[in-house]
Amino acid sequence: SWAPALALRSTVGEPSDPFQKLVSGGCDNTAKVWKFYNGSWKLDCFPPLQMHTDWVRDVAWAPNLGLSKSTIASCSQDGTVVIWTQGKEGDKWVGTVLNDFKTLVWRVSWTLTGNILAVADGNNNVTLWKEAVDGEWNQ
Repeated sequence: SWAPALALRSTVGEPSDPFQKLVSGGCDNTAKVWKFYNGSWKLDCFPPLQMHTDWVRDVAWAPNLGLSKSTIASCSQDGTVVIWTQGKEGDKWVGTVLNDFKTLVWRVSWTLTGNILAVADGNNNVTLWKEAVDGEWNQ
């Protein structure tokens, strides 16, 4: 999943240093953030994002539209969805388990505004989640 094209805290028309980032998930149970730097892709977070106990099936980078943080969702065959946040460029990523679905989770997808997350699980259910003012995620 590609990172939003705008840097954190920037708005359209405001000068910023453009960058290319993406997040990947795989059979090593981690999500990895990559940055295109000097003509090649390099890991941008050390260690990789590790909170899952089985394959990471999907990752999705939320649009940030001028927000002061980056947000990534990852889902896994272990039945969990983790919301990863980074306060500003260079800060450590912090993970919070959204929910344990008790079945594998296939897919996560953000709305265009990045405030609602759709989650598709192995029981053919799709649920929508939104972060409340207090930071809790509600269905």
